[in-house]
Amino acid sequence: MTLLTILGVVIAALISMPVLNLAFGWISAPDNVLLTGGIAILIALILMWYGIVIHLYRKFTKKQLGNLAVVAMILAGAFYSSACGVTTIKPGYVGIKVNAYGEDRGVSSYPVTTGRVTYNPFTTSILEWPTFVQPATWTANLHEGNPVNEEITFNTADQMVVAADISIAYHLRAEKVPAFYVKFRNNDISQFTHGFLRNMTREKFDSVAGKYKIESIMGDNAPFLKEVKTELAKEVESIGVEIDQFGFANAPRPPKEVQDAINARTQATQNAITSENQLRQATAEAQKRVASAEGDARARVAAAEGEAKANRVIADSVTDRVLEFRRLQIQQQAIARWNGEMPHYTGSGALPFIQIPSK
Repeated sequence: MTLLTILGVVIAALISMPVLNLAFGWISAPDNVLLTGGIAILIALILMWYGIVIHLYRKFTKKQLGNLAVVAMILAGAFYSSACGVTTIKPGYVGIKVNAYGEDRGVSSYPVTTGRVTYNPFTTSILEWPTFVQPATWTANLHEGNPVNEEITFNTADQMVVAADISIAYHLRAEKVPAFYVKFRNNDISQFTHGFLRNMTREKFDSVAGKYKIESIMGDNAPFLKEVKTELAKEVESIGVEIDQFGFANAPRPPKEVQDAINARTQATQNAITSENQLRQATAEAQKRVASAEGDARARVAAAEGEAKANRVIADSVTDRVLEFRRLQIQQQAIARWNGEMPHYTGSGALPFIQIPSK
């Protein structure tokens, strides 16, 4: 009878494990109804085991209860260690439940939100994935990004091979994390970044670059990069990846002969611009000198015209009476200044002529 009772307790414990797992799952669900149901299941299990303990206490002797208590403690310890798991999902991360047994084995259909999560570690595991922005740079420089050459090469429409350093940033959508895990089965985000995502980016560069010539990629390449980003975003959207930033980390590197031709053409363009600027400057200076000369000529003409006009006015204003008046005025001024002495020296045979006005 004691053996059957112990067997019954063991069976009750085994039945309680999946029920407890269900309760923990409902408590962690983002639904108030399921949360309430999970708590109700936990209360029912506590009451059930309370009833089992009371029944065993009434049925067995103290010695038998002591032996049974030892067995129950061992079973309870094993049950508790396997059935009570608690973890905390940090901010910026999302956790997913992976069920190992039952009809729901596999990835849970919803992600676990941040915060404390209860689960049954015997049948369930929790994996964390970051949902914050993941930046990456794939370059030929061994001191930037990973210490390997991760540059991406692609062929243009005119069969030119171009090497490029790529800068990208992306994030995972929380609701798509289960689908992401199902596809990659790995919670190491760096393996996805430098593995699948880089390979997919290289494929999109190669397919889109076949529509563009080297001039479009080395010059105004915004349309080219936009098309590559659009194609890449379509490819990874189904697994919950959103591209936030995308572009060249450095200038693309075409073949050497193409780069030399581009440099020569750029130099010729710069020389032409310099010559044109010099011609404009010389023309401007010549025009300035012409304008200055024309201004001086007009000024001299204006001065001459003004002087001629003044002379005409003076000539028109001079009459015999004016001249006589002026002569008399000058003579009176001379007399007023004379001190009565005759000149000590005069010209040969010259005598001073002084006209004394009549009284």
